[in-house]
Amino acid sequence: MNKYSLETMNEALEILKVLLQGEEISKSKNVLLFEKYRYNTEIEEMLHHIAGKLEIRVYLGQDKLFTCPEAGSRLFGWTNEELRSRISYVSRNEELFLCYFIIMVLITMFYREAYPDTPVAYVKISDLIENVRKRFDTLVKLDNLEKISVDNNFNFVEVARVWRGLADAREGVSSGKNDKINFVENVCRFLEGEKLIIFDKERRLIFPDDRFKTIIWHYYEERDNRSDLLSFVSGLED
Repeated sequence: MNKYSLETMNEALEILKVLLQGEEISKSKNVLLFEKYRYNTEIEEMLHHIAGKLEIRVYLGQDKLFTCPEAGSRLFGWTNEELRSRISYVSRNEELFLCYFIIMVLITMFYREAYPDTPVAYVKISDLIENVRKRFDTLVKLDNLEKISVDNNFNFVEVARVWRGLADAREGVSSGKNDKINFVENVCRFLEGEKLIIFDKERRLIFPDDRFKTIIWHYYEERDNRSDLLSFVSGLED
């Protein structure tokens, strides 16, 4: 490896190290590293190459760099057990998959037309809960639900059972950890901790954070979004 390529690799590794340490690289923080990525094609390509070998995606959005583990990453992704420990009151995989379902519903509410450049500004927590309810009502009426579960590698039958087992509650009148409102709020708190959303508890509103918008943009850009699990959940609204 010649001197120039070694320097390029070192610059790319420095950017990745800072990102993995949880620091921001943008037009306003760690500006020199941001400019090296933004205006040096070789550093950009080297960074994506190294990150790809580690099963990480590096995305640019809102003049800021973000990282996201690739699906199924064993190095930087989380196991089901690790995720259960990070979301309050989630102790079983069926409850964890309900969290996934709620997150997918939230994504489709922000991007109703499945276009990443047209997100709505915010989602009401009450509307999210109502949308989850409606989609489960649609889901359980499907004749081939078990086959759909197998085809999507997602046990919709058990997830729907967990949702329906949660107590109904009115906002501001919690019936404990096992009610639908509290469960959805726990998912929102987890997403906020991951810097994906901003959860305004006073106004009961959910706002997409820049990291969320950037990841979703690239998701729709890179994948056929007409035939995956997220699209199936979106279709339940029809």
